[in-house]
Amino acid sequence: MTINPSCPVVVVPCSAAKLSTTAPVPAADLYVGSFHRLCRRAAHAIASGTGTVLVLSAAHGFVTLDEPLAPYELRMGEPGSVQPDQLRAQAELLGLHHARQLIALGGRAYVEAVAAVRPDVLRPLAGCRGIGQQRHRLSRIAAAEQPLLLAQEFADGSSSPARPPAAR
Repeated sequence: MTINPSCPVVVVPCSAAKLSTTAPVPAADLYVGSFHRLCRRAAHAIASGTGTVLVLSAAHGFVTLDEPLAPYELRMGEPGSVQPDQLRAQAELLGLHHARQLIALGGRAYVEAVAAVRPDVLRPLAGCRGIGQQRHRLSRIAAAEQPLLLAQEFADGSSSPARPPAAR
């Protein structure tokens, strides 16, 4: 599979919570964690049906949602996890270097792994102070009328979660 360079490519993290099976299943079915699912909802909103959503698997690297995978226990950065040189080779095969817009959703280790491949990656969750703020941003992106624009605003730091007005 190669991506359409004129459409956004969104990378989401894998999930520690996986479907209870021993047989390979599509990546879209394997990862069942709530944070992964929220990242996927936001990613699909950003991709708007024309872009590509990929999973960054700690064990397998960049995978498509229809790629069959067997369950595994591994987190990004642990011994045996995918390395930057493997990710660069996969990115070349997928054409990620040609994508006009590459967006990484997820925790620091996953976003940094994507940034090692492509330093200009958009990071909408950068600057979040914790998982709660990440979830809030992801929910806002998923529900936005223009999700890519909101993701860009978050990445630029020009938008932040709604806060009550300061007392005067």
